[in-house]
Amino acid sequence: MIYIYDILLNFSDCNLVYDFYEWDKKDNIENYKKIYLVRVDSDTFNKILNYNFIIDKNFLINIYNTAEIYLKNKTKIASYVCLFSDGYNTIGVEFNESGESIYKSKLLLDELDEINVLALNMELSNINIKLINKINTRFIIRKDIVIYKYLYKEIIDAYNNKLYSKIKYLYKEYFDKTIKSYKKMKDELLDSIKYINEHNIEIYNLLKKNNLNKQV
Repeated sequence: MIYIYDILLNFSDCNLVYDFYEWDKKDNIENYKKIYLVRVDSDTFNKILNYNFIIDKNFLINIYNTAEIYLKNKTKIASYVCLFSDGYNTIGVEFNESGESIYKSKLLLDELDEINVLALNMELSNINIKLINKINTRFIIRKDIVIYKYLYKEIIDAYNNKLYSKIKYLYKEYFDKTIKSYKKMKDELLDSIKYINEHNIEIYNLLKKNNLNKQV
């Protein structure tokens, strides 16, 4: 492990990791004064990237209080934070005191390239991790999150308020068919918005337009 100095990280929920071009000024972007870089093999890196996991206790002890964050007039210590790289990609991970990954951050492109080159010249670290569950590997974009939340609310509200004609309408629009069970229609509609596609966007725009017209 070696230290990386003066790097920006944008930690967020492990299921909602944003690419650098989607970082927003409202995000809690932190300037790390220093942070450990750990090189792992590509198989381990892919697990770190794509799963919630628990890190080995000994590793957790080694990184404890080693990361520092610039604040306006002082430096803040980050308890359990480090960077992992396989020399081709790099990600920041924050752990809780039990060693469970709780936040992740991608990197700015120029910093990513520099760290990848550096990592390729480092020795591999053997770390033990216990996988918990697979996460969203495509790294959701903000537009998708807005659409997902809107459609989810529309579907749930319609079903809970027994607006079955709306459920049937949405189902027909998406699947181009109808079935008898409103519950099954609701469940399949919710499944359909887990990965936003062009059809979801069309329905989103249609609902937004209809709701706007009702307000006028």
